[in-house]
Amino acid sequence: MSKITFKLETDFDLELDFVLIGISSTLKDYRLCHFINKFSGLQLIKGKEDYKDHNGKEKEKPKDELDYHILFESKKTKPSILHHFNIFRYHNQTFDFEYYLMSNKSIEGGSLIPEIINFDYFLLIKHYIDEEDLEALIDNIKAIPEVLLAKELDPTVLKSKENLIF
Repeated sequence: MSKITFKLETDFDLELDFVLIGISSTLKDYRLCHFINKFSGLQLIKGKEDYKDHNGKEKEKPKDELDYHILFESKKTKPSILHHFNIFRYHNQTFDFEYYLMSNKSIEGGSLIPEIINFDYFLLIKHYIDEEDLEALIDNIKAIPEVLLAKELDPTVLKSKENLIF
């Protein structure tokens, strides 16, 4: 009897429909959020999602899932860990864009994007933003005195890019 072997090839091409800005700053996340709002005109608020849906009904998700960006880390030699990353959001339904300010360090001490730990925060912009508006936003963030560096990053070259998908 001969042995038949099947090989399943998977090629998941992550759709990275966002712009990513890396930010290095000495500020706590809520203070950085305040200054980004002040300098850029955004209205970032705490949490990944609103507690209510578009009909005004309470969402049936755990509070942690609405408040944090949560990643599950499992290692062979250590017990599994849930990492909770602070996140702030600004949604504009009129123009259909979303901004998310995320900490690169979880409450538990893990990194969202471990290969670039020199950035303390990431501003993720979903949907379209034109180059002129993006440059103006980055300049506004750089104008915050406690921001050491703000620059656009290419998410396609990151090994941990899947951590930015939600």
